[in-house]
Amino acid sequence: MSSLEITGVSYTLSRTLLHDIGLEFRPGELAALSGPSGSGKTTLLSIAGGLLEPTQGTTSYAGRPMWLGTGDPRPEVAFVLQVYGLIPILSARENVSVALRARGVSPRESDEKAEAALARFHIADLADRQVEELSGGQMQRVACARGLVVGADILLADEPTSELDEANRGLVLGELRQEALRGAVVVVATHDPAVADACDRHYVLDDGRLTDHVAAVDLSAWGRTQPEHPEPVPTPVAPVPVGAPRPPQIDLVETSTEERGTPDREPGDDEIFRRPQRDEQGRA
Repeated sequence: MSSLEITGVSYTLSRTLLHDIGLEFRPGELAALSGPSGSGKTTLLSIAGGLLEPTQGTTSYAGRPMWLGTGDPRPEVAFVLQVYGLIPILSARENVSVALRARGVSPRESDEKAEAALARFHIADLADRQVEELSGGQMQRVACARGLVVGADILLADEPTSELDEANRGLVLGELRQEALRGAVVVVATHDPAVADACDRHYVLDDGRLTDHVAAVDLSAWGRTQPEHPEPVPTPVAPVPVGAPRPPQIDLVETSTEERGTPDREPGDDEIFRRPQRDEQGRA
């Protein structure tokens, strides 16, 4: 397996959406691409997968360019689209099966593999339902099943967990991890810090620029307006008036272990905390 290489990529329409992006997405790794809305995540995934031609720069896989001149992705690429891209009048099974039929797989085998892919996302019981009858989260899992069913070398997922609860988010991340473990290049565009934290690498875009691809990202600070554990504010102590009586002093008396009632302490439990005893020559 080879890396998906993005070299000096810029993309301009009425304005520049991407500025001189250079990245390497490696096989066997789960990579996260995050950033605010409009930062260029979807545009970068589209260029990486061969749907868009960069204005400048190149994208390549195994020494060959990703852009084929038609806007169609190479056979090695599969997408999980943010808008699902499902056909409403088809069933869930048919929406997954069609991805295999387009690659020349027989209808019967395509349907069998589609059933298995739906089962990976715990929606095999919805196989005969038309997509328009499904909830947003169910449609998102159908889209994930369709992206994974072909076993592509490159899997590009755009917000694949945005409609999911915590349990199903973990399910989708687990399946994406399995794709990486078999050696695929897996890239996930996400707003979710928990998703980014579950990935092996995390790249951040802001206004079309790569802002952080070396230093670790502090995910715990995302979206936080107040510290999770604020520093305690010391309580002011009123001064003692001049001439006021002083509180009685308390004598601190050293007590033995038996007197304090220390429970179940074995001899030698605190040996590692004791300063070594020394003899008259100063030897330990």
